[in-house]
Amino acid sequence: MNWLKALKLVGGSVIDKPLEIIDKQLKFYQERKNAAHDQKLKQEESQFMQKLELDNRKFNAEIDDMIAHNETERDLQRAKAFTEAWENHKRTMAECNVSIGRSLGMMDIELRAHAVTLVEEKTRSYRDLQEETLNRAYEHFDKINAKFPEGSRARTIMEDAVAKQINSIIETSDKFLQTLSDDFEDMLKSVRQITESTVKNTEQYLSPIFANNALRGNDTKLLK
Repeated sequence: MNWLKALKLVGGSVIDKPLEIIDKQLKFYQERKNAAHDQKLKQEESQFMQKLELDNRKFNAEIDDMIAHNETERDLQRAKAFTEAWENHKRTMAECNVSIGRSLGMMDIELRAHAVTLVEEKTRSYRDLQEETLNRAYEHFDKINAKFPEGSRARTIMEDAVAKQINSIIETSDKFLQTLSDDFEDMLKSVRQITESTVKNTEQYLSPIFANNALRGNDTKLLK
């Protein structure tokens, strides 16, 4: 498998695609104004998803081409692991896109502002980690070509390291999306719990029993 080509594909697609998905979802819910505007935004989102699917097909074609040119059993094993990681990545993108969109749609403006801040913080960490892994993979690839002959055990070990780093980039992309999806759900869950607690306390304070006890001087006992 052409690992340099795989590196370029992953570096140019997998790292940025989750950021594009999140950015599109945030803009959709920040910009929506009325039914007509919502329809326009939905059309734009549909076009974005169509483009994403087209990019996926191109990526798949590139992968199939690289796998077709494998020469050794070891190459086939690496290619299989790479393909599995990519297929998992596509499923994660699709599932998290739906989940994140659902969560953002249920948030009010203030909570959505917190979501934007959360995305910005996690994006910085995500980019730093991905760029470090990508650069390390390129360094390993340069050493392979410069120092190790074809078929040598040392070259095989180094190529295994590059393959693992490529898969690590894909897995980190998955974790980034999944973590954000989970964080958004946790934000909504916390708000619901606070709301339910407030409603429960309000109902208690307004109840006839509470009012009667308060008049008798027993309100502090009820609050404990």
